[in-house]
Amino acid sequence: MDRLELIEVAGNSYVVSGKYGIGVYLDRSSKTAVCIDSGPNAAVIEKVCTRISDRGYQILAVVHTHGHAVNHGGNLYLKKRFPNLRIYATHLASFLIENPHLEPLVFEAGGESDTKPDQNKENADALVTDYLPSADGIFHVHTIPFKIVSLPGHSPGMVGFVTPDHVLYCGDALFGPKTLNKQDLLFFNDLRAARKSFKKLSMMKLNAYVLYHGGAFKTVTSLINKHLTLMKDTSAFLEALIHEQPSTLEQLVQQVMKKYKFEDDLHRYGLTTSIIRSYVKELLQEKRIVAKVDNGLLLFSKSAATI
Repeated sequence: MDRLELIEVAGNSYVVSGKYGIGVYLDRSSKTAVCIDSGPNAAVIEKVCTRISDRGYQILAVVHTHGHAVNHGGNLYLKKRFPNLRIYATHLASFLIENPHLEPLVFEAGGESDTKPDQNKENADALVTDYLPSADGIFHVHTIPFKIVSLPGHSPGMVGFVTPDHVLYCGDALFGPKTLNKQDLLFFNDLRAARKSFKKLSMMKLNAYVLYHGGAFKTVTSLINKHLTLMKDTSAFLEALIHEQPSTLEQLVQQVMKKYKFEDDLHRYGLTTSIIRSYVKELLQEKRIVAKVDNGLLLFSKSAATI
């Protein structure tokens, strides 16, 4: 694994180099640090701890943008190393953080979890200690003020955090250029909510924005436009398929996997199904398509309003 470094974003706000944009806020007066998300595993967060310790700081807390495992995989390591660690998350995010065996049920087609019982038991040692509201507001970690910014769309209960340096850690509200260049199908569980979050981000005036998959940016306008274009293209592709011929969800997933040349494996199938379900939901909300049950099959077809 490459050496990880703390990259200054603005003032006391940092982002970790590498694949995962873990945030770090260093409070100079108390020589304590707050992590924004904890990375996918112990190996990554251990290197982050080393960089923080090298500067003479000790981790006081970790605040979570949302509950996906890749964002909270370092919690158990942090809790063992810092027994008094505070772990912050919204109620919805905490449900996944404290029950990691549930996440595969969302993404895996077979609904099976390979999480071992003893892993779930171990996770009990790193439970959320402080619950955050999902609405915008101010909260303090010790004496450090952070602003919560509600950013739904990618995951239930997802929020961002603005540091005293006016740096917003966005979680997965947006993805960076590397992700956008290699991945046309973006994961959002609620497209309408995601669009509202994009609009909210476009109206904010901040010093910088940090993406968990992408790092730090001074502006996110072009990224937002790219997201909207990709989402529009996917929605149009699905609508065209449905207008051409009534289709089941599985048939739509099959066509999308063919279009993007996805491998035939359960994880990719489950993830694609979750994404396509979100697009179908929005098409139904906009009355671009209709749903009916025919001979035991749920079929999506052209809406009379579009004829």
